[in-house]
Amino acid sequence: MNGGTGIRRLRLGECVQEVTQGVGSSWRRYRVVGATRDGLAPAKEGVGKDPERYKLVERGTIFYNPMRILLGSIALLDEGHEPGITSPDYVVFKSKLEFIHPRWLYYWLRSADGAAFIRTLTRGAVRERMLFRRLAATEIEVPPYESQLDFARAVLFVERARAATEAQLEAAKALPAAYLSAVFNSPDAQQWPTTKLGELGDIVSGITLGRKISEERTRRIPYLRVANVKDGYLDLSDVYQIEATETEIGKLRLKFGDLLLTEGGDPDKLGRGTFWEEQIPECIHQNHIFRVRFDENAISSQFVAAQIGSPYGKAYFLAHAKQTTGIATINQRVLSEFPLMLPPLTVQERIVARLSEQMAGAEKTRKALEEQLSAINALPAALLRRAFNGEL
Repeated sequence: MNGGTGIRRLRLGECVQEVTQGVGSSWRRYRVVGATRDGLAPAKEGVGKDPERYKLVERGTIFYNPMRILLGSIALLDEGHEPGITSPDYVVFKSKLEFIHPRWLYYWLRSADGAAFIRTLTRGAVRERMLFRRLAATEIEVPPYESQLDFARAVLFVERARAATEAQLEAAKALPAAYLSAVFNSPDAQQWPTTKLGELGDIVSGITLGRKISEERTRRIPYLRVANVKDGYLDLSDVYQIEATETEIGKLRLKFGDLLLTEGGDPDKLGRGTFWEEQIPECIHQNHIFRVRFDENAISSQFVAAQIGSPYGKAYFLAHAKQTTGIATINQRVLSEFPLMLPPLTVQERIVARLSEQMAGAEKTRKALEEQLSAINALPAALLRRAFNGEL
């Protein structure tokens, strides 16, 4: 087949059929599904008012949220998915197979060309909605049905590869926590003596933003925010500066080996910690970060950071944090009383060396899988182009 041969221009209203009727009393038989940027997903909320009006989503059904279509909230119930029901406010339709394959149409609507097409339909609409009548009144170019079928078969292999890679990526992301748990929740760790963190380290809160500055001369200096402190590492891609006095700088200047711990925020930010390696010649920290300074000859800051970031440490902070509406925080007293497991320094250093090697391997695997997933995600667009060019 020559490239581009057989391209047709079809009016969508003749090729797709809207689903408007509710499922009635049978709604209890189905799960509620929604459309997100990533496609099909369980609905965030259960059935609302008038469940009988919810629309049936069967295999081959495309549906979208007309209020969020510009954000890509569109889904297809494809092979391997159980039928469901979706909100009566959603636009739900099925394609007529003799004209358009639903899988081809779905991927086209999610492509760059499809997104541009959707923007032309929503321009000027009330709150940028795209109701079915707007969709049905338009014409689009489609490749021959045989090419659509070839695309539909090929993209299934892509989706299987994507699912397998995503599963591998999630497993790779879970490796650091597994490595830490293997150390700090091990039978050996249960035998280590424990000491309160505050008895071993000097704990200091950082500089307060918006504070009233004395008449003492100030100068600008880099400072770390909660966003810079991750679990086990620092993200220094965007470091802010602040006006600080020499007294404040002298008190808060970070030194090699200082342990940095976040006060809180979202539960995943609670007690995040790493240590300072003087990546910036002169730097301080804000008041939502605690700095802990040890006698470097008695304890490894890397060992403490790993312990605090482990499931053992997370469990302690979550149990003792003050929580309000999704926000969790710890104060200096809670941090000071952290029951630090403390084997001999030689054991600490050996554990740190092993964990560093394991974490590096996990990070290398994660990046490789992310690159692989990125390549897989680009395949549907390439297959769409080949379908239009008659190359499938």
